[in-house]
Amino acid sequence: MGSESDIAQRRALARANDDPEYRLRRAELIKTAAAVFRRKGFRAAKLQDIADEVGLDRASVYYYVSGKEDLYQDVVGEAVRDNVKMVEALRAEPQPAKRKLATLIQSLMESYERHYPYLYVFVQENMAHMEEDTPWNREMRGLTRRFDVAIRGIIQKGLDDGSLGFPIKDAKLIANGIIGMCTWSHRWYQPDGPWTAKEIGDTFSTMILQGLARSAR
Repeated sequence: MGSESDIAQRRALARANDDPEYRLRRAELIKTAAAVFRRKGFRAAKLQDIADEVGLDRASVYYYVSGKEDLYQDVVGEAVRDNVKMVEALRAEPQPAKRKLATLIQSLMESYERHYPYLYVFVQENMAHMEEDTPWNREMRGLTRRFDVAIRGIIQKGLDDGSLGFPIKDAKLIANGIIGMCTWSHRWYQPDGPWTAKEIGDTFSTMILQGLARSAR
């Protein structure tokens, strides 16, 4: 118990001092953890797997993180918060709903590229991982709700003003389809793949808007 307390104090002091070398090593751990979580899944991944890939013994890893859960939270937390800020800011902009929807889809795909593979780890682990009632999980569930509400708001505005049309005028249903289309890319998207995130976003937004935009009469 004393040894664990000592290393926790050392870890807290290193973070408080914001030592550049410590920060760099911790960032390397987070990046490695993201790759391991995506490959093996959070539950199957072991802290030793991450330690082996980054070239540290398991005991040394605890100087940088308190455990696997700490790494997971760092892997996905900032990326999720950034996406929520993005979509809420977009909803507040004085633009036509059609343009906002195109920007949203493009921005989502570019965010997946920018935060690769962190957001994909969140998508992969979201349902199973957030069942426990912890402060961090409650924050993530709240952010997910805000994300969904903002997207539905963009769509609802277009449905209300007639610029977007659909057989069933249900913003939730349409939002679920758009989110599902974008997040399913976690099964096949690679930063060095045949299409850039921008190309995918442009293609997806064209697919959606050709189906939603009313034809000129």
